[in-house]
Amino acid sequence: MTTEFNREKAISWDSPLKVEISSKFVSEMKKNINFGKSLKVMDFGCGTGLVGLNIAPLVKSVVFIDTSKAMLEVLQHKAENKQKPSASYKIIHGSIDRYTSKDIDVLFTLMALHHIEDTQATIERFASIIKPGGVLVIGDLNEEDGLFHGTESVPHNGFYIPQLAQELENSDFDVVKTYTFNTIKRDHKEYEQFILFAKKRLK
Repeated sequence: MTTEFNREKAISWDSPLKVEISSKFVSEMKKNINFGKSLKVMDFGCGTGLVGLNIAPLVKSVVFIDTSKAMLEVLQHKAENKQKPSASYKIIHGSIDRYTSKDIDVLFTLMALHHIEDTQATIERFASIIKPGGVLVIGDLNEEDGLFHGTESVPHNGFYIPQLAQELENSDFDVVKTYTFNTIKRDHKEYEQFILFAKKRLK
């Protein structure tokens, strides 16, 4: 989930690069998922809502969840003003444990999972709230050299896809597809971002 930020950093979060990455992620989801007005979706580690606010016009309702109060305040301002969602929405400050209803059709998360120490436990929580047959979409970094975040320490320097896929399979998900959807250039290096689609088993 997003690290806690001060208000100044949260206000300036929506940089052109982040908007571009979010737009590409949303575009890939639209290509692979038939979003409709009957669906309830969750934006996990939502930050300022760059992904969820773009999906909101397509669905019935959106749950935004993040651990950063400052980021959620920016999201609330956007939701009430210039980007008012056409769908109903709920904003939750806290970890995924704060949500216990088992009613999510699609859960998506962009660039948040590598901030989570125990990804297996988090994926298990995803499985507990996603309906059977529902979809989980993860967008994050492929394994990298640890320099992407500069001096900031994060639990995971990207992900090795087969290992992440195994964690998903351990939690009642079947991986449908995964591929690189974007490349970020930073300090003369290139960092690949993957998108992964998994389906909750029907049992």
